[in-house]
Amino acid sequence: MMSLKEYTKIKKRKKTINFLILLGTGLILGYFVEVDIFAFVKGIPDMADLLGRMLHPNFSYGDSIKTALKETVEMSVFGSVAGIIFSLPFIFITAENIAPSKKIASIFNDFFSVIRTIPSLIWAAVLVSVFSIGKFSGTTALAIIAFLMSQKLLRERTEEIKEEELNSIKAVGANKIQIIKYSVFPNLKKHIISIFFIILESNIRSATILGFVGAGGIGQLMWRDLNHMKYNNLAAIIFIMLFVIFVIDFISLLMRRNVSFINFHVKTLKGFKFMKILRKIFFAFIVYVIMREVCGYFSISFERFVTGLHQGKIIGMRMLHPNFLYIPKMADGIFESLYIALFATFVSGFFSLIISYFTAYNSSPNKFVSVIFKIFSNVLRTFPPMIAAIIFFRGLGPGKFAGVMALVVYTIGSITKMYSEVIENVNQNLEDSVRSTGASNIAVYWSALVKETYPSFVGIFLYRLESNIRNSTILGIIGAGGIGTLLNMNIIWRNWENVGMMVLGIGLMIGSVDAISRKIRMRIK
Repeated sequence: MMSLKEYTKIKKRKKTINFLILLGTGLILGYFVEVDIFAFVKGIPDMADLLGRMLHPNFSYGDSIKTALKETVEMSVFGSVAGIIFSLPFIFITAENIAPSKKIASIFNDFFSVIRTIPSLIWAAVLVSVFSIGKFSGTTALAIIAFLMSQKLLRERTEEIKEEELNSIKAVGANKIQIIKYSVFPNLKKHIISIFFIILESNIRSATILGFVGAGGIGQLMWRDLNHMKYNNLAAIIFIMLFVIFVIDFISLLMRRNVSFINFHVKTLKGFKFMKILRKIFFAFIVYVIMREVCGYFSISFERFVTGLHQGKIIGMRMLHPNFLYIPKMADGIFESLYIALFATFVSGFFSLIISYFTAYNSSPNKFVSVIFKIFSNVLRTFPPMIAAIIFFRGLGPGKFAGVMALVVYTIGSITKMYSEVIENVNQNLEDSVRSTGASNIAVYWSALVKETYPSFVGIFLYRLESNIRNSTILGIIGAGGIGTLLNMNIIWRNWENVGMMVLGIGLMIGSVDAISRKIRMRIK
């Protein structure tokens, strides 16, 4: 029998080995992305100078962006709602623990993994080529991205439902529909609101990228000011976007903490039946209002829509015949993007674990600290990676290191936001049981909250890795390394066969990451 001393020694040895593996991985990835601490320190004055110029916003410019901001919010809301609604039916055939067939679930998941790898900029560029510039193309691109994001996140939340809970409902004779109604949906309900606001924020930020190809929204103004080096106007846009994100985050917190406000407590069977009918009427009315607003929102004729579908068919067919001779050139760019994404996510995950302690209201030392760190994470998430990359260019010059730093800034904010919300959803009884032993806040956070939510953290980490691979392709457009430069060049030249080849390559890479992600999450579940 192993003694306590031997057990402690083995445990310490495992921790040391794991630490050395993580450190070695970080150093190897740092070498591939050309991390240079001395260059970073040397470039701080130049970066601070440019940042200082951006910290003097021209708020009188705010009147000029009201229309663009309204358009951005409308595009983001419509796209987010449509994406989540269309994703819900697919969750029940892609989550392996409730799917009718695991083989069918695997096929769908592999398909969505490939489609999910296509950056929002490519969707927007293709849709602009199909339906011309404007908010219809932008909203459709955002809806596609929202669908793919929500399908993955909600599927993962479904697969995290404990097998014992599902078996207990099956044991009383429940069929698939009843299992979904009484077990799956109640578990998802608390996540749907959080995921909706995460997607909404992501879509608002994506609008800054979509403006690059003329897909509507505030991004067109941002790119114009960036090209004209009007940094005070650009700063005004960023501050206003920060305020919008903060408002959305505040509403998200209120909604998540008061989900029950939409329920009415009734004590009689007659009252229950009445409320059930009233609820159906209410949701039907909401759907009617949304459909009416959507129909009046887009200014695209039916004839133009049909013509666009024909053009889209031509582009799609060209992309489905990839140019395999382009593989050697594509491979260099893909591996460069992969190294950038891996290092940025690796570093960001470490710092996010620490910052989440101060951000989540149920682990933070006090509410004031929680609010300060929520604002801090919002600032990091709102600052577009492309703008951050331009700031780092000033001190580091164009290249992979500048792209990595831009992604690190953005990813720390994103992981902190998502993981702190997961922590806030932990059952209060678990936290109280550990705290009752006299444990400190840090001990409660690490021993109870982190261990309970570790599968969710891994899922978020791997999801951000996929997102960073896509983001690294976009950053390449402005010279921050990766495959983005080749991608942008071929989109401009309408070389759709080369674009199809690159999308296939990126899809295979991220599909592999997603498959590994799924196996890791199921193993640690």
